[in-house]
Amino acid sequence: MRRAARLCPALLLAACGGSPANAPASAPELGALGHPPVVTARDGGASVSVRGRTLWLFDDTLMTVTGADGFSYRSATAGWADGASLSLDEPLDAAGAPFQLLPYTDAELAYNRAGGPNERFALWPGSAVEGQSGTNVGAFIFFGYLKVHPGALDYEGLGAGVATLAPGSTVATRVPTLLFAPPVPGFSVGAVVADGFVHLYACDPSGTLDSDCRVARAPAADPTTTAAWTVWDGATWNTDLTQGAPVLHGAPGDLSVSWNDHFGAYLAVHSAIFSDDVVFHTAPRPEGPWSDAAPLFVGAHHAGTTNYAAKEHPELATDGGRGLFVTYAHPLGGFDEDVRVATPTLP
Repeated sequence: MRRAARLCPALLLAACGGSPANAPASAPELGALGHPPVVTARDGGASVSVRGRTLWLFDDTLMTVTGADGFSYRSATAGWADGASLSLDEPLDAAGAPFQLLPYTDAELAYNRAGGPNERFALWPGSAVEGQSGTNVGAFIFFGYLKVHPGALDYEGLGAGVATLAPGSTVATRVPTLLFAPPVPGFSVGAVVADGFVHLYACDPSGTLDSDCRVARAPAADPTTTAAWTVWDGATWNTDLTQGAPVLHGAPGDLSVSWNDHFGAYLAVHSAIFSDDVVFHTAPRPEGPWSDAAPLFVGAHHAGTTNYAAKEHPELATDGGRGLFVTYAHPLGGFDEDVRVATPTLP
């Protein structure tokens, strides 16, 4: 499952249990997002509203069958729902397996067939924004690109890219050239559109109990070329993409960012590190300044594991932005895992 920057793998059961003292109150739970019968586990869970329907994006997806392409796993899958429904529409291949959302190149396929699943390329969708109406681009999907190596948490970050998806489809088209490659951070999570720009975040661990998030932006109409992007350097938007300044702390690799009408501010939601707690920050602009983390709720706990990858879905918020729709990856032990839905209320 997706592990590179989340710090707390669902399949690595040691050292990840429990919540700290003074945990926030639990929130009403709606259950788990639906999945095809052959799927036993998946994580991620970013979403975006596309032409009135909700597009759901998932990272590593484990299955009980071998798909028509010869793989028993996917590194990216997708489904569609009507509004806040937990029931998803997902086309399946002849074996009943969902399709790989972000197709591999021939070279990546060969590499994965030779060494997967322990040694493989992975393409993890981090977030997405809706494409402009009147075009055949339903969504721009931003993804992390990496190699998974044998052993716990052994990942090699290769950058981040973008793909386009037509409305109703679950197989995207990758832009061949990566948007970001080392030493540039892999901006792919927390996509939010503000003032005509799509903003993306990269949240890299700076220590076991902290992480630094940086932000980049590009014109929302076409964010598919590296030259279109700039980073916030603490004072201005800089064309040198290595000069991003930390703007938010504590998000373990994933988060959501959205405009929230209730607060009249931008809202960031993410999991706390090594905890089932979910927290939030606010800011007047996507680049900040961001407030310190405040407790939102504590997710359901499963013994020996910890939740991760919490994020809000602003297209499904209620009560003028006070009632939130939040998902988090919920390990169930072994190779089982759900993406659960909670509905906390902002203060």
